[in-house]
Amino acid sequence: MSPHPGATDAEHDIAFGLFDWIDAAPGKSPGDVYEDRLRLLSEADRGGFTTYHLAEHHGTPLGLAPSPALFLAAAAQATERIRLAPTTFIVPLYDPLRLVQEIGMLDQLSGGRLEIGVGKGSSPHEAAMYGLTPPQTADRFEELMPAILEALEAGVFRRPGPDGGGEPVPLHVPVRQRPHPPLWYPTSNPDSIPRLGQQGYNVIFGFGFFSPPLAVVQQQSRLFFERFREASESGEVRYGLPGVTPRFGLMRHVLVAPTDDEALALLRPAFADHHSSFTHLWRRHGDERRGGPVDVDQLLAEGKLYVGSPETVARQVAEAVTVGEVNYVAGSFAWGSLEPETSLRSLRLFRDEVIPAVRGVAVAAGS
Repeated sequence: MSPHPGATDAEHDIAFGLFDWIDAAPGKSPGDVYEDRLRLLSEADRGGFTTYHLAEHHGTPLGLAPSPALFLAAAAQATERIRLAPTTFIVPLYDPLRLVQEIGMLDQLSGGRLEIGVGKGSSPHEAAMYGLTPPQTADRFEELMPAILEALEAGVFRRPGPDGGGEPVPLHVPVRQRPHPPLWYPTSNPDSIPRLGQQGYNVIFGFGFFSPPLAVVQQQSRLFFERFREASESGEVRYGLPGVTPRFGLMRHVLVAPTDDEALALLRPAFADHHSSFTHLWRRHGDERRGGPVDVDQLLAEGKLYVGSPETVARQVAEAVTVGEVNYVAGSFAWGSLEPETSLRSLRLFRDEVIPAVRGVAVAAGS
């Protein structure tokens, strides 16, 4: 039986993805980092992972892909199976017509493998680079998103807002997937979960060391699927796809090695470099709360980093799936100063040993 009343089998059909910032690697040029990531992505394309998520950031070494569409165009040519998801396009920073046209190009270039993450943006410092405040980004998102979705579905763009009007613009490069590619919305805000469930988005809830405890994840997962089922029954799911149960998952940094000791030894210096990039803008603007150091041992104890041997990591992931009641786990395998071969080995061990073990636990829990 399902772990909680009312859950459907589709809600517990576990899938795995990759999450990436393409953050700076000490001593390497951005071009070198891109090549390393494409190698990793080509390995993930062999199987085990459904989707590659790429973040968008600006003015920070955390994000060497400020235009995720450009990197995913290259990734589309380097892969054949894995789906490609900017997570997210920061919608308020785009002209909506340009974004709709880029989405159409990416869906065509990838042979219909595009998925679309959308959001308001998480950093006020990055919004300020574009002359926007957080309230303005929120308003722009609410204004632009319906027009973007309408254009993807209808193949015609109509500019929204008081400055809109003019002739509708036919899209000569429409999306290949109909009515539109799957949509993702990442969030750390529990208040957004009921709305996202009702609207039918796929959701990544919580990011690595900023994630809430699994008890909170479980609570939000149940609420998300409850609202999704209610909206489905009443025909009010706006952003989901017909007949498709959405994903509700979490993201974790992952480092798998043959032994726990080796994984832990590799973790500390590489994560320190990654965390320096992660907090770059906060430290630059004097935010000690967000920019201060983290206790790696505490993160490990709280299950906010998946690090160790295949057996250890499988236990950590299985706990997230069974206790957190998620049906999606996105792992970040390349970050900071991890050597490319270390990330490749970690990904292979996760694919070949961790995923089968977790699926076995999930099947047993659902029986």
